[in-house]
Amino acid sequence: MSYTYEYATVDDGVEIAHLLENVEFKDEISIAYCRRPNAVVSLANDGDYSTFVVARDTSGAIIATGGCVIKGDVAYLTGLRAVKRANIPKGYALLREFCSNHGVKLTYTTILEENTVVQKMLEKPRAKLPNYLRHSTCMVNIIKKGLKIKDDNQLILKDGYYLLINPQGRELAKGKAVEQWDDKQYVVKHYGAKLRVAKLFFRWIPTENEVLKFFTLRDVHADDQEALESFLRHSSRLPLDGSFFLYGGEDCPVKSLKYRSVVYIVDWDKTITDASKISLDIEIADL
Repeated sequence: MSYTYEYATVDDGVEIAHLLENVEFKDEISIAYCRRPNAVVSLANDGDYSTFVVARDTSGAIIATGGCVIKGDVAYLTGLRAVKRANIPKGYALLREFCSNHGVKLTYTTILEENTVVQKMLEKPRAKLPNYLRHSTCMVNIIKKGLKIKDDNQLILKDGYYLLINPQGRELAKGKAVEQWDDKQYVVKHYGAKLRVAKLFFRWIPTENEVLKFFTLRDVHADDQEALESFLRHSSRLPLDGSFFLYGGEDCPVKSLKYRSVVYIVDWDKTITDASKISLDIEIADL
């Protein structure tokens, strides 16, 4: 069947949002990254420039899509979905054109660690597609709100940042708390056996197929692990919606439900020899 390939418009946003959730779930924890109600508007909120490339069948229905969001000169590929087999190189050609037109110098993407099927597919070299090179991993910590406070530090809001201040007035840590669930949601589609048992004891663990209300910490900086733990505990008491919040980092010093993603550098020109040496600062609020 012949398909057409083009950049999406805002009018395609609702259809793309439905397509992004059309995935299978087989892992211990399977999370859908949703962009309700309009995926095009949602993606635009994530960066300086953004687009979805779509493939349409003869009826005009979208059968495949892939998104790109650019901040500065770094692009993030996201939302690659297909309900019918399409000509993937044609879609990638448009994504590459979009990146080139906006001065992108580095492109990356992330895949859930448990999603080995997609990882193997991406890592296989293909003549008409970019190389996907493993760079690192990214840990997301889902932390219960209302943690016990163990010190006399205080959390104050200044210029958009929450600052952790000790009794002597010294700043120990800081970070932002962002809420995104109005147009960018997480939905847990499936728990494996271990997490189903855990949910019996930890009632705050989200229910399957529930749109999760939470905030995400970003731009977090702390003097040491003790300061980070204090910052997370005080942040858990912020008067924001939801029963939990997210923190990205391997160094989480409080109990959390964790999941990890593999970070890939997208090598359009196939010239990178060691992706691990590339400097890349990832904020989980941007994924």
